[in-house]
Amino acid sequence: MRKLLLRKKGFTLVELLVVIAVIAILVTIVIIAINPQTVIRNSQDTKIRTEMNQVKTSLQLYFNENNRYPDKDTEFDASTGSVNFVPTYIRQLPTFAISYEESGTDYDAAADVNNITTEDTNSETKCTSDGDNGASGDYWICPD
Repeated sequence: MRKLLLRKKGFTLVELLVVIAVIAILVTIVIIAINPQTVIRNSQDTKIRTEMNQVKTSLQLYFNENNRYPDKDTEFDASTGSVNFVPTYIRQLPTFAISYEESGTDYDAAADVNNITTEDTNSETKCTSDGDNGASGDYWICPD
């Protein structure tokens, strides 16, 4: 009887392997359901759209002080946003490239996103309805 009690303590190697296999299957199912790559791309897109709206605000502030939008060739660095904007018009430069075209009293700016939505298509339609200034990208900003 005593040998029987001693043998019943603990788990066998097979039982431990089965539990580990079940946990691995559950983790795989959860990872597939969450799809972390899509979540990361969507969060990057949200960041781009938010920063583009901050650029739009900074361009409007610039226009209010100078009665024109910044010149593409001399004042606007499309790879970083704009050197002249920090810290007067915007706290931090965008972390992505912006396609920017201006015509003194009008501008179009755009950036590429990973997953194009109807909001992106609507922004391009709205901004290019008054004439295309030459900017290119998926998500557009322009004066309202």
